[in-house]
Amino acid sequence: MSNIIRLLWIKILGTACFAALPMLLAPENLYLWLGFPAMPTMLFLRLYGLSTLALLVGYYGGIEACRAGQFPRAALRMGLVSNATQGAALLLAGALGVYASWGLLAQVMMWSLGGFIAGIAVAIGWTLVRAPSHSR
Repeated sequence: MSNIIRLLWIKILGTACFAALPMLLAPENLYLWLGFPAMPTMLFLRLYGLSTLALLVGYYGGIEACRAGQFPRAALRMGLVSNATQGAALLLAGALGVYASWGLLAQVMMWSLGGFIAGIAVAIGWTLVRAPSHSR
């Protein structure tokens, strides 16, 4: 279970540092300086940050389940859906050129975030596939 706890902590800390907290706390001019296009409101970034924080509570529930000797199926399934869909959406947007006119730092940030999230989805999927048969 220690590898699962490690994976969940990587997800919690990485997402908190590079998605949830910046989207909740960074001022709009920072996004403009990074090269993001101007938006009429920061509401959507704030909402995404809030929903991401809610997901992190679910991941922490997975850590608690592991510590209690249980396989964290619910937290991992939640993570698979969240990360697979968000990772795919971010990478697809990049492949379709959505970020092409953005500043270099914004492009690097979005591609990196997409790759990180997709990589977590692969790791979670692999963990679920290898789950002990009694915990499926």
